[in-house]
Amino acid sequence: MASPLRVLFALCTATLTAITVTAVSYAVPVTSRAADSAAPCVRGEKEGRGESAVDDGEIRYTEATKYDAIRKHAHKVWQAGPLSKVKIRADSATTVNDLEWWDYKKKDGHGGYYEQRTLPAATDYLYLNKHYLEPPGELSKLGFQQSVAAHELGHALGLCHKADRVFSLMWTSVASPPVTGPTGVDKSNYKKIWG
Repeated sequence: MASPLRVLFALCTATLTAITVTAVSYAVPVTSRAADSAAPCVRGEKEGRGESAVDDGEIRYTEATKYDAIRKHAHKVWQAGPLSKVKIRADSATTVNDLEWWDYKKKDGHGGYYEQRTLPAATDYLYLNKHYLEPPGELSKLGFQQSVAAHELGHALGLCHKADRVFSLMWTSVASPPVTGPTGVDKSNYKKIWG
């Protein structure tokens, strides 16, 4: 097993989820049964439709990110097969924007984060941190970038962090090699929320 990447996903507030750079241990191997079963949230977090950016069965998004390729990757992995209940589509002149992808650059320990705004018709935000996603940042390799984007989009779909005892994109930690798309656990949790 490869040594762990020193990254920890941490919930900053009830509506703010971020990737924090710190030392973490690798997850414990899981059984095949656990790999396909829905898993609970880590302590203090909630999961569900009310925790998402989804409006009327879709996420309409705009983007002002230089990471278009990893944004597209995140959209693709969360739209594959049974994960297509929630449609992820670009915003238009006749739709309401649900989610905006943005970049920032700050040495704050966060590779990215999702911010849910709970006001009526408010737009949620998904931020990607260039400080860590650009070389020589710890998350500058493509697989880790894809993992950050897909993980944060998972939060925009209403999923919470999962404990390291199950194999999940929504882990509280990212290991090497990175998980770049939803696992059986994530698909089960998605189905529990969206059918």
